[in-house]
Amino acid sequence: MFRLLVPAAAVLAVSLPMTAGGYAIQPQLDAKVSTRSLSLLDSKGQRVHVLLQNSYRIVVKDSAKTQNFHLVGPGVNLKTKVAATGVRVWVVNLRPGTYVYKSDRSAKLHGTFRVRDVPPPA
Repeated sequence: MFRLLVPAAAVLAVSLPMTAGGYAIQPQLDAKVSTRSLSLLDSKGQRVHVLLQNSYRIVVKDSAKTQNFHLVGPGVNLKTKVAATGVRVWVVNLRPGTYVYKSDRSAKLHGTFRVRDVPPPA
């Protein structure tokens, strides 16, 4: 039985992205909330349209007491409070499908993105 566990552990260690401290790295997305806009940006500052299935660290920066950030999609339903401002950090496992981010107070403030399970062909 011990011989079967060693190869499985070796495969697991190779397949996880690691830092020097030995913890898995999650790509970061930045969500910004203001009284007039919502955005979800990747590490290059570009609006998110398509992501690969993964665990992501979402940093929500909310500067509006009249809006919130609400993320809904396969297995996800997270939101900040409308009257609260500040920074919230979520670690979210995004699965294939369509996700919507919106403000619960304004139908005009919303966006969508898709999550794919494999990279697109080159």
